[in-house]
Amino acid sequence: TALVSTQSTGKCRNDIQDFPTGYFKLIGDGLHEALEKGIKVLEAGCGRGQHVMAIAAQYPNSNFTSFDIDNNTIERNKVDLEKAGLTNVNFVQGDFCNMPQEWNGVFDYLMIFDCMHDLPFPAKAMAGLKRVLKEDGLVTMLDIDTSTDMVKQSKEPMSAVLYNISLHHCMSVSLAEGGVGLGACWGVELATKMLGEAGVEG
Repeated sequence: TALVSTQSTGKCRNDIQDFPTGYFKLIGDGLHEALEKGIKVLEAGCGRGQHVMAIAAQYPNSNFTSFDIDNNTIERNKVDLEKAGLTNVNFVQGDFCNMPQEWNGVFDYLMIFDCMHDLPFPAKAMAGLKRVLKEDGLVTMLDIDTSTDMVKQSKEPMSAVLYNISLHHCMSVSLAEGGVGLGACWGVELATKMLGEAGVEG
């Protein structure tokens, strides 16, 4: 069964939570212990690779495959990886919506940080998540902690900032590719609903 954990960005990657160890202990489900023992991990939409390299350094017994759609970014990540001296990370160019068939059923754990709401076609991207997991695999998706209900969300002090960032970056990135333009404030409710429809539940 694939499970999902949607967490607030601000609550999980600060010094108090001791990322990455504190984050994985917070998720539970034996994930921290599994990473220490050694599992196969896929990071989708890695960007500049800062998350996966921090995690790989902390959990040297696990192997990480990390992809992004931008090849220039991947090449820069490979340079950083060599400088860091890490041997358990593989950076590859890839697409959420077209993950290789040879990845089917390969990974114990799939992690996503702050990128699903930027994608042109997030529903299609989510539909492929379960395919690459082992039968008892785990998915976590960390994203901005907002509500899909705009009236409810507008009462939060940071809403004006989040909607502004979302409009001028997140939505624009998606819409420029002919996408749906969910934006950063798509909300936990919609995220959970969409993941459920993709067969990722928990």
